[in-house]
Amino acid sequence: ISDPKSKSNITNSILRKLPDWFGIEEAIIEYVDKVKDTIFYAAFDNDKPIGFLSLKFNNEYTCEIYVMGIKKEYHNKGIGRELVERAISYLIKKNYKFLMVKTLGESHLDKNYKKTREFYNKLGFYPIEEIKGIWGEHNPCLIMVKSLYGGTVNV
Repeated sequence: ISDPKSKSNITNSILRKLPDWFGIEEAIIEYVDKVKDTIFYAAFDNDKPIGFLSLKFNNEYTCEIYVMGIKKEYHNKGIGRELVERAISYLIKKNYKFLMVKTLGESHLDKNYKKTREFYNKLGFYPIEEIKGIWGEHNPCLIMVKSLYGGTVNV
């Protein structure tokens, strides 16, 4: 999806249906605004958006899944995996070395985010560090990273 308004509309409609993951209004508003300037993939059921993934470029080596959401009734159907795989294919063509994601850390006992971490782990993401200073003491941020190639990093 390249149209900024479409990116925002899809993000808004899906995140608002995922209150167990995206329950902070200020965060939703920020995501809806910032996805306009990202690489954006969406999944559809007929013409209805059911999921999306937004990529943010951190530097010449690393890209981040800025925000991703799949409507709950479509969980565990391979849609998230397909979105991540498409993003990875794009990033490999652009010579990126790593894909990272920030998610709620393991020290927070949220059962939904436990499933989120398991999802990323199944796709080859590894936990790097949990940091409480990014989202605050009560929302520990876990940084997870996936290598996009098999070699060593030449920086």
